[in-house]
Amino acid sequence: MKNATKWVSLMVASAICVSSVAMLAACNKDDPETVEYTVTYYDGTEVLKTEKVKEGEKATKWTPTKDDYAFVDWFATPNFAHIFPFDEPITENKSAFAQWASATQSEDTRTFYIVGSGTSPMLRASDWGKGTSDQHKMTKAEGKNEYTYTCDLNIGDKFQFEITGTGDWQNQRGAGYLDTLTLADGTPAFSSSQTIGDNAAYRLDIKCEYSGNYTFTLTTHPDDDTYETTNPSYTEANKEAFNINPLDKISWVRNGDTDEEVDVVIDYFIKGAKITNWKDMYNPATKMTNKDGVYTLEVYLKENEEFVFSSQYIIGAEITTGTEFLRATNLDEASKAFIDGNAAANMVAKATGTYTFTYTEATKVLSATFDASKAPAAADYYLDGSYGGGSWGDFMDKENNAAHKFIETSADSGIYVLNNVVLAENDELVLRAYPKGTEELTWENGAGNYNYAYLFGGGTDFVKPEGGTNIKVATAGTYNITFDSYAKMITIENANSVDDAYIVGTMTGEGGWKVSPAWKMTLGENGIYTIEVNLSENDGFGIRVMKGETTEQKYWFGASLVSGEPAGFDVSGSNIICKTAGTYIITCTVTDGVGTISISSKN
Repeated sequence: MKNATKWVSLMVASAICVSSVAMLAACNKDDPETVEYTVTYYDGTEVLKTEKVKEGEKATKWTPTKDDYAFVDWFATPNFAHIFPFDEPITENKSAFAQWASATQSEDTRTFYIVGSGTSPMLRASDWGKGTSDQHKMTKAEGKNEYTYTCDLNIGDKFQFEITGTGDWQNQRGAGYLDTLTLADGTPAFSSSQTIGDNAAYRLDIKCEYSGNYTFTLTTHPDDDTYETTNPSYTEANKEAFNINPLDKISWVRNGDTDEEVDVVIDYFIKGAKITNWKDMYNPATKMTNKDGVYTLEVYLKENEEFVFSSQYIIGAEITTGTEFLRATNLDEASKAFIDGNAAANMVAKATGTYTFTYTEATKVLSATFDASKAPAAADYYLDGSYGGGSWGDFMDKENNAAHKFIETSADSGIYVLNNVVLAENDELVLRAYPKGTEELTWENGAGNYNYAYLFGGGTDFVKPEGGTNIKVATAGTYNITFDSYAKMITIENANSVDDAYIVGTMTGEGGWKVSPAWKMTLGENGIYTIEVNLSENDGFGIRVMKGETTEQKYWFGASLVSGEPAGFDVSGSNIICKTAGTYIITCTVTDGVGTISISSKN
């Protein structure tokens, strides 16, 4: 019996064992296989090594070596925007990019300036490079490539550091170089309009979000500077405008509160392609009226007018360029029925008519109404003043009407001229409007006056008299006077001067987009300018007409004025882009301030 019992027990044990194995096999079959992910370590495009990491575990941080270079760190993106997260578990395939710095660095011989605008004292003085002086220069540490600058900043101030100090934007060190945007407690101190780290962000303005006195330290690595050669506007001539260096950093500390409390009055002005020729034309016709933080403007706009509202700051007796713009993003939904609000930045009028804009500062919302039937009444324009040996009001005498009356350059052009006007020093002028066809001109039946506020580019030849509003002559001469009735803009030019035209673009002048004698067009008959040029692929350009005998731009003509669709060129954007390298003949005909551009190949 004992033997029989043993056998039965063995059979039972065997059965249990088989059952257990079967159950174990079943359990193993239901368990998922161990998941692994690959972490690839790169030096540029070269793979240094790969590592298999089990799901949920962490990648290995190691230090590579490279002749003549010092390893900096591993980054999660090839533009070194974000540190690789070695402290986080791996849940997918990952790439890590090695950043290097030259083992030795040359001394940086550049001079950096702060350039910007806003309400704080230094940026008011800078005014985007118009008022740069030694007070805007960063201080370089002896024996180090470190530059420091300390200043007060107010909320809304915008700025960058760059090497020209004039706003020509070379070797820019903007928002993308900040090592952090917040204080230690998380308080936002600075911002920019795009993600920090993107190549474009390197050149974005730094915007102050928290007032205070700050010290900035810019650390540079000149031997590791690179250039954004893939940018369509890049050329060897303007390469410094695309200088970037991911190793460079801007660190900062907040030293305390500002000493100055600034009382700022903000005005907004419309600024557009035709309504002001993209010029900063601050006059009663372009200015929004402010009542308790609600700004309004009624203005006549033509179909497809592209525009924004720009700001101007008034601080005591000081006036400076503002940092705020009202763009399509400020529009409410209802206003998009007659204003294109889908543009990347600017607004576009969908139809010709009178628009009434209302901007509420508290909500940052811009709304508009539209009246297609309302348009400015046709008018005649006369020059009035103490000029030519005459007296104020002489234009009213019928025998004098013709000598003082402006002539429209062509039907419905809205451009009126009075040429060869002899002006003596200290003469004073205004332009007077009357309903079109008015025969008896009196002081009472006029339709409006245009004075110094409407003069653009008077320079030193024309000034505003002390305590007055007229246009005062500072330099005697013979002048041509033009009035743009759409833009409400007066321009006065020497009648004997000749305007010069230049091709200006990514390939012209030091740093690009500058007037260069080598790119000056030849003026022929009937206002036709011509030039033969060699262009490379992706050269971008336009035509800049300079006011005679000055360095002031009179007109800018871009892609929209190119006749037809010339082969080898992209004219779909703002600038003319050469897509096929070659030799070309470019002509520009200027008539009443309007340009027509023709391009033909010489190849």
